[in-house]
Amino acid sequence: MREESIRFQAEIRQKIVEARQIVDIYKPLIDAYIVDFYRLNHWKSLPPSWIRCFASIPIQQLPELLSFECRQKETTVWPLTVLALRSLFRRLVHTRSREATQTHQTNPNCVYQQHAALFQKSVKLKKRHEIELFALDCSNELLGGSSSRTLVDIGAGQGNLARTLAYGFGFRLCCLEQNESFVRVARQKDAELWRRLAKIDPTLHDTVIHPVHLHEKVNLEAIDPVAFVQLLRDALNFEKEQQPDSDLQFGLIGLHPCGDLAPSLLRLFLACPECHFVKLVCCCYMKLSGVGIVAKDYGFPLSEFGRKTNLSLSYEAREIACHAIEQYREKLGADYHELKIHAYRAAIECIIVRMRPDLQHAGLKSGIRATDVSFAEYCERAVTGLGIVVPSDETHSYETRDNLDRWEEVVKFYTLRLMFAPLVETIVLYDRLLFLLEKGANARIDVLFDPYLSPRNHVITAVKR
Repeated sequence: MREESIRFQAEIRQKIVEARQIVDIYKPLIDAYIVDFYRLNHWKSLPPSWIRCFASIPIQQLPELLSFECRQKETTVWPLTVLALRSLFRRLVHTRSREATQTHQTNPNCVYQQHAALFQKSVKLKKRHEIELFALDCSNELLGGSSSRTLVDIGAGQGNLARTLAYGFGFRLCCLEQNESFVRVARQKDAELWRRLAKIDPTLHDTVIHPVHLHEKVNLEAIDPVAFVQLLRDALNFEKEQQPDSDLQFGLIGLHPCGDLAPSLLRLFLACPECHFVKLVCCCYMKLSGVGIVAKDYGFPLSEFGRKTNLSLSYEAREIACHAIEQYREKLGADYHELKIHAYRAAIECIIVRMRPDLQHAGLKSGIRATDVSFAEYCERAVTGLGIVVPSDETHSYETRDNLDRWEEVVKFYTLRLMFAPLVETIVLYDRLLFLLEKGANARIDVLFDPYLSPRNHVITAVKR
């Protein structure tokens, strides 16, 4: 087993090294802001062979670039460097696709299975999908041998996941949330769901353990495992319900913890002997702190290997890794004219920088569909709140018209940049996986969600040996 772990770590390290080399080579493309496309002439920064190829490739063929796991049905002749990259991606990138045969074991007597509609009330489709599969995955962890029926959710929000796990799957939940209003809402929603469930099935009174919601900010930058575990014991009335000297064992969970919260939860898992397993679906990589910050423990890289080799990713690279690649791929193959909005944004950036250089990369009003408005109408609506008015002679100038005529180049450039997103995300995920393996944990990465519904769809699970 030890030799197998050593070989696996070596394989992960090698993949990180190769992926990093690719990111370094194509850093100018990966780090390019699409809003600067016209202003900095990004199109001319591409390799000459790419410019010749993509100048004539129709947008409808671009989805192939964002799906490199299988090329059997492709007919496009890409530049050799693009073909080489896609071959490397197939070997280095952790898959984003769920296996067609992937299923979760379910118990027909499970409260959630019997009353799913009650749990899904007022929960959006994306969140419903995530909560159900995450809860089933936690339940399967028990079937796989874990003895931890107590789960701790730090940053639990309004408790949608906690309610499903507690009332639907019989877990004991302790939720810590620093937003007091979220805690109040969570308790109200708990009470409402419980009233409905108890009315339908009064026998649940004998089996259900209600979630505990605490308004609490945990100092994850200076973890005190003893104090943290005592906090949990007090919140769960552990001494009253168990033998005073019995051990509290729990699992640490997180459904899309943002930025540095995910690495902090991994450290907490390792620091607490009472924490048996951790299960996280992570997001917001661009908010990770990096090497050079004052705090001792930063968010990336985590692994000893990553730190020794000065592994780093730019903000722009980590930001592109959070994009919804499957949704964009679908737009490319369908109503791609919606994507003209990228060209609108890049064209207005040229105008804004000329008028007000201090507003470069300013946040503009979003949610405007390019297929619904002209560029002049877009400009009028987009700058709402910035205190400026875009003159008509700017929106109708020869330069602006010429830029907008090249709008397909913007979409093609953005697609090429997005092609690297799964590789960058893999570097972040593998650094976390390697960190856990280095510390002696059994760890794995699984694809849990449908990537179209939930783009951040990988779950990291670690169990102490």
